[in-house]
Amino acid sequence: MMESNNMILKVLDIKKLINVLSDELNELNDTDTFEFGDDLYWNIPDKDLYNPYKEPTELTMGSLIEDWEFLQKVLKRERKIIDYDLYKLASILKLLGKKNIIIKK
Repeated sequence: MMESNNMILKVLDIKKLINVLSDELNELNDTDTFEFGDDLYWNIPDKDLYNPYKEPTELTMGSLIEDWEFLQKVLKRERKIIDYDLYKLASILKLLGKKNIIIKK
């Protein structure tokens, strides 16, 4: 039987981490805008994503541009935030993480 590895995250710690990363990004970058460059990405459904013992059988396609446009509605207060917004933001953050946007001066 496999032992469960439950991790407990505090919302306050997540907020602090996002703030620290965002502040550092502002300090270490010469720009305040970024171009996506890429748009489409593979999405693995949760049932496969969090099951490392089974190879994913189904992939869907996501769009960073559509994700960003969807999230803009939250910023403009055109709709309330939903859980799925975190998925969309995560996809954008993954792209930024691979783009080497942090430039140390």
